[in-house]
Amino acid sequence: MTRQYARDQLIELRNHEQFYCPKCQEPVHLKIGQVMIPHFAHKKQSNCQQTFSEGETAVHLLGKHQLYEMFKKLQLNVQLEPYLPVLAQRPDVLVEKEQQQFAIEFQCSTIPIPQMETRTIGYLQANMIPIWILKTPKEKQPYKNGIQQIKLSPFKQQFITYIQNHAHIITFDPEKAAFLYFSHLIPLGGYRFIANVKHLSIETQHFPFLNVKEPSKDEFLIYWQLWKKNRQQFLKRRLFISKNGVQDSFLRACYFMGCHVENLPLFIGIPVSKTSSFSVFEAEWQMLWLLFLLEKGYDFKYISSYFIDEFRKMYPVLFINKYAVKSLQDYNEILKKIGVTHINSIFDETALYRYLYVQFLAKH
Repeated sequence: MTRQYARDQLIELRNHEQFYCPKCQEPVHLKIGQVMIPHFAHKKQSNCQQTFSEGETAVHLLGKHQLYEMFKKLQLNVQLEPYLPVLAQRPDVLVEKEQQQFAIEFQCSTIPIPQMETRTIGYLQANMIPIWILKTPKEKQPYKNGIQQIKLSPFKQQFITYIQNHAHIITFDPEKAAFLYFSHLIPLGGYRFIANVKHLSIETQHFPFLNVKEPSKDEFLIYWQLWKKNRQQFLKRRLFISKNGVQDSFLRACYFMGCHVENLPLFIGIPVSKTSSFSVFEAEWQMLWLLFLLEKGYDFKYISSYFIDEFRKMYPVLFINKYAVKSLQDYNEILKKIGVTHINSIFDETALYRYLYVQFLAKH
């Protein structure tokens, strides 16, 4: 562990000692440069597959060493890049607390999603809890603390962690020695989300991570206002982004229901999902669902699994994961609570807001 020694001590050690890889037993170099953290590297043409820090950026090296030191200060049992024979891989940091091991992966570059999934499954099968930490993304306008709209690429969305069914992302910036949380995410469609953003210095970080408070009613009101603004902007431009013309199922649904796209009732397009469960925006699948119930003559108040299966068969491309069915059930439950039985039902917006807040805080 090179951080245990000063630079001059490392140079002295390198001049008088020979180092070997604990896996392949081949000689390794101790590199002591001016930019990167001192680290070991195999010689060229090495056949060893368990390399230490080779090909990594200075930021990645700095980040995982900072995380290692942070866990040490928290008086936890911690190892840096330990080799796990059962998995034939090395987590960046391995932490143990109360007899539970946590594999910490600090990701600074894009990797294939299947590779992330394979490593995650491997850790879980080894009874380790994997925690993926994304390097804090560089933005033209730095994020400020508070509730706001953000953009997350499909790759960044792979780092979403669910705590009590709420979506969060942990990021870390080694250059600032600080964490940046994107908490209580609500998907708006595509790359866009509403999140509660919070900066936290490494000195004040605790473990386990993500000990975030539930949003208050006043904070959720900000979510509500941002969502309504975004929904209206989407509906205004929806006519112009259609590529299917008269075959556009959403526009056809609006036509048959006698609704103008920009003036849909507020209960169409409400954020009932805590993850992106459908391939289209909330307003689109909800409108198609209401039209489906109307055409089939089904009662809004009594929705069976049979109805949902029929809807899935009619629009199979809408459902992108298993959570979509739960979202649809939650949506119908909210409609029932606010007394919606048809497209022109009179409802109380305050009651809708209140039920959405309860739904948002729901733990499963």
